[in-house]
Amino acid sequence: MKTRKGPQPQARTNTPGQRNAPAAPNVYRPQPVPRVLQTKTKNAAQALAKPARSVASPASSKDTKSSVQLKASTSRVVQAMKIYPNLHPGAVEPVNRENIFRLNSFSNQYRLHQVNSHGVNVPNQQYNFVRTREGEMLLHARYRHPSIAQGKQVLYAGEIFFNNGQLEWWSNGSGHYQPDAEDAKQANLPLDQFFSYQQIIKGEHKRKKG
Repeated sequence: MKTRKGPQPQARTNTPGQRNAPAAPNVYRPQPVPRVLQTKTKNAAQALAKPARSVASPASSKDTKSSVQLKASTSRVVQAMKIYPNLHPGAVEPVNRENIFRLNSFSNQYRLHQVNSHGVNVPNQQYNFVRTREGEMLLHARYRHPSIAQGKQVLYAGEIFFNNGQLEWWSNGSGHYQPDAEDAKQANLPLDQFFSYQQIIKGEHKRKKG
């Protein structure tokens, strides 16, 4: 039985000096993205581009506000107070602390209370005074300021004069602490009866203000 043969492919023959031409590469043709995928991709891109909004809880917001107020109030207290050191440490002398008075006032009347005693005195002369860092007003008629304050730092120091329990005038006259007149409010005494040390020397405290 004879098998019928079809036409045989002809073999390509190259002529001498002729090279085979390289086959052209397949061209990449991108496939269109389905609409469903386009919508999801667009939404995801928008979500990434949108900045995240931080939501603070009411408690954390309240805590932050309280801390800011506390810092502000603390800074005001620190800036308002000035501490004065004793400029002459060698001037501190041992004294009897029971002879030092604490100053108290009520209804424009001033009284002196002895330290570690219940005795009360009506001031009627000139005293040296210091206001300690703890806020105590300590006085004595003869003791120098460093001895009254035991050589410690003070808020203010000066001289004060009373007439039968009423305050006549006071000043920043203290060569050992030399407080500034601008800080007179730290003495916690009436400012309308304050005179600087220079005014005391000129005798202005003996004239009525205004």
